[in-house]
Amino acid sequence: MFLEQRMYTAHPGGKFAEWLKLYAAVANPTSAKHLGPLMGAFTTEFGPLNRFVFMRMYDDLAHRDTGMAAREADPDWATFRGESGKIGALAQQENKLITPVPWSPVQKAGQPFVRTLPGSTMVVDHRTYDFHPGKMAGWLAAYGETGLAIQQKHLGQFLFMGTTEVGPINQVVFMWAYESLATRAKQRGAMAADPAWGEFAKMTSALGALKQQTNMIIKPTAFSAIK
Repeated sequence: MFLEQRMYTAHPGGKFAEWLKLYAAVANPTSAKHLGPLMGAFTTEFGPLNRFVFMRMYDDLAHRDTGMAAREADPDWATFRGESGKIGALAQQENKLITPVPWSPVQKAGQPFVRTLPGSTMVVDHRTYDFHPGKMAGWLAAYGETGLAIQQKHLGQFLFMGTTEVGPINQVVFMWAYESLATRAKQRGAMAADPAWGEFAKMTSALGALKQQTNMIIKPTAFSAIK
C-alpha cells in the first residue's frame, strides 16, 4: 500500500483561495471518481504559507495508473485544468510516494477515519524527519519499540507514519492531530517532562541517525476526510 502526498504552494495574494474553491468544486470530485477519495486535505497554518497538502491512498500502483489515465480523459478534468491555468495561482508542486510503517494507524486505501479527539476542531502537526543513509532503520526500530508508546500516552491522535518510497529518500513522514494549538503545547510539554521520553531521546541521539527535522501545522479543509 502507498500514500501519495502532494504539496502545492501558491503565489501570495488572493489567488490561493480562488484556486482552492475551484479544486473543491471540480478537481476533488473528478479525482475521487477515478482515483478514490482523498485521505486528508489541509492548508498550512504555520510553516510555508499558501500551501495545500493532500494525500490519497492506493492499495497498488496499477490502480493509480489506470485512474490517472481515466481522469485525463474526463472533460471535467480538462475544465479544471483550464480554469486553474486562468487563475495562475500555483508557484510550486511536489509529490512523494510513502509506505506506511507497521504501526501506522492507516494501512489500506479507503480505510475510514475515526476521530478520537474531543470537540470538533483540529490542527495537525505534520513532521518530516531526514536521516543519514543507513541509519533510519535503527531509529525506526527504537521508535516503534519505545518512543511510540510514550507519545501515545501524552499526545493527541496518531494519524499516520511512513517512509518515502519515491521522492527524497531516507525520510519519515508522520502526523499527530490535536484539538487546538494550546492543547498541543500542553501535551507536548507533559511529554517533554516525562523521564521515559528523556531516556528515549538519549538512546536515539546516540544513534546519530537524524540529519534534519521540519514540521508544519496544517488545518483540515471542509472536504478532508480527516477533520
